[in-house]
Formats: sequence, C-alpha cells, structure tokens
Amino acid sequence: MEFTVVASDVGFTEGPVFAQDGDILFTSIDRGCVYRVRDGETAVHGVTGGGPNGLTEGAGGIMYVAQNGGKFPAHRWPNITGGVQAILPGGRVETLTQDPIHPNDLCFGPDGHLYVTDPSRNPERNDGRLWRVDVDSGETDFLGSTAWYPNGIGFTTGDDAVYVAQGAEGCILRIPFTAERRLGAPEVFIRLDHGRPDGFAWDVDGNLVVGAITGTAPGDLQVYDRDGSLVEVIQPGGGTKYTNVAISGSGQLIVTDSDGGNVLTAQWPAAGLPLHPFRTGA
Repeated sequence: MEFTVVASDVGFTEGPVFAQDGDILFTSIDRGCVYRVRDGETAVHGVTGGGPNGLTEGAGGIMYVAQNGGKFPAHRWPNITGGVQAILPGGRVETLTQDPIHPNDLCFGPDGHLYVTDPSRNPERNDGRLWRVDVDSGETDFLGSTAWYPNGIGFTTGDDAVYVAQGAEGCILRIPFTAERRLGAPEVFIRLDHGRPDGFAWDVDGNLVVGAITGTAPGDLQVYDRDGSLVEVIQPGGGTKYTNVAISGSGQLIVTDSDGGNVLTAQWPAAGLPLHPFRTGA
C-alpha cells in the first residue's frame, strides 16, 4: 500500500474526518486548532486553543471537538478547559459543555447524541469516564467510570453497542446497551497483536482498521476482520505514532502521522462505513 502526504508541518495530528462537502479535516493538538484540506491546500478551519483531540461532524457542517484542556502534547491556553467544543461553518468556536474533564475522542451514536471518552490522563493510564451529550441542548449524561484508559470510540453496523479502545490493556471493547440505553458490561472484541489502540474505523466489509501506538519505530495500523482476527499489519512509514484513521465512501484512507506532523493518504480496497448522523436510516 502506497502512502502519500496530504498535509505536512501541521503539528501533532489527530481526529481525521471526511466532511460531507468532500474536504478533509483534522485536529492539531499542540497547535490548538483544526485544519481543513480543500483542493490540496491546507488552512486553519478554527482555533480552539488548548488541546483539540478527537473530531467529528454533525448536521449543518458543525464540527465537534474533544477538547482535552491542554494536556500533552498540547499547551495550556488561558481560559481553555476540557470539554466539548463546536466549530460552526464560518469557523467560530463555541463551548458545548465543560462536563467532560479531559476528553480524548467522540462520535455520534444512532440516537443523534455524541458519545465521548474522557480519560483522566494520569501516569498510570488506569481510569476515565464515558459521556453522552445532547448537541442541541448541551446537556450531558454521565454513563459511568472506567478502571482503564478510554481512547477511540465508534459504532459499527449493529447499533446495540458502542466500541471503545482500552488503552494500556491493548483491547477494543464492545460495550452493549441495556434496554434503558445505559451501558452494560464490557466485552473484549479485539485484543491487539501488539501495542495500544488509539483511533479506529470500519469499512463496509466489516474490517476494522486500528491506529496502534507501539512506542517504537515504525508504528503501524492493524486490520482485523469482523470476527476479531488479525488479517494485516500496515506500516505507513517510519513514524512511531499513527494515531487515527478515516475511510471515505470512495475508499480513500487517511492516517494521522502524529509525531511526524503529517496526514497521509492511500487507497483502501473497500469503502468506509458511513458514520452517524449520515448513515442511511440514522
């Protein structure tokens, strides 16, 4: 698989998104902003301050940001705390909620609400929280605490569970919903072959592409089938932190090369699974 550079010299990159208008957006944690790539040109889409981590798109072109409040590799900004921010189409940044403390990632669920991972980011990487956020009112629903570091988050074709990366343990967990739309007991869906999982994305064939943090060069992407079996390990380059991925409807793969300060692209053999709230029937 051949990778080329979409954007370079853009800091510690994360949160890649294929927007509905065809542009590519991503966060730069250490620069405190969200970038947009349009017609091959990279420009700042919105200045969030702090540490913009995860990113997802909602209705009306609004981009939602998991703002970690300035945690590594970010820098502290005056008056910026952790929470969820909204970037309006014109680039204005608003705070949706400050209830999550140091959120890492977020995604829309089938109910139209944001689901947010909120690790404590202590050295032990051993606890955190999960939240659900109503983007219309800003009201938050605390779903529970974890005794592990919650990182990437997403939904596959079955909307009866949410999937969360369990950092230090090297797993992707499936957390089923109860009849009351609360969270049930986590189940191990995938145990990584090596490294820690960060962000991930599904394709329409049911394959899961995981950005794995190995701690040594080269880092890699790990691909698992719908049964949770490892089918491929991909090394995009010589970096150590390929933190997150996204796959477009045309099969374009983008990868955040975080410690290299780049965003990379390659052609994936299948289309990406559409995300909520743009999935058919959502």
